[in-house]
Amino acid sequence: MAQETELPPSITPVKERDESLDLQAFLDEIGNSREVSVNKVEARDAAHAVLCTLARRLSDGEDVKLMNALGSDIGDIVGECTILRGPSHARRMHREEFISDIADHLKIPVDQADRVMKVVFTAVRDRIPEDEVSAVASQLPPDLADSFRRPV
Repeated sequence: MAQETELPPSITPVKERDESLDLQAFLDEIGNSREVSVNKVEARDAAHAVLCTLARRLSDGEDVKLMNALGSDIGDIVGECTILRGPSHARRMHREEFISDIADHLKIPVDQADRVMKVVFTAVRDRIPEDEVSAVASQLPPDLADSFRRPV
């Protein structure tokens, strides 16, 4: 006869979570990474920091395309950022400023922000078509674009 076991208080059963399965898998991928957990950063905060910084760097059409490619639940994180940044167009920023903005948002050291950025980029890249990866990368400076593109 099977026994009912009690879950540790830190674990929330999937059916009781607020997020959809797609969003939850995305956040789990980010949250389970060593780079995010070592900094005691919540997965949603890491995703928000990186995606908002990325949205500020993209043109007004490309941020919407990225949001749509990610699907409604994950894309909503980008949508929140688009609302926050207002009617401005793509803001030029180099890798150092991009990573510094993420570090400031998450209140972590810059070298750690670089690692968190790569984790979120990987999670995003794995969920969008190759042509969208290329479109986003084309709007980034070469060193950031290399971090965003799929590994060869």
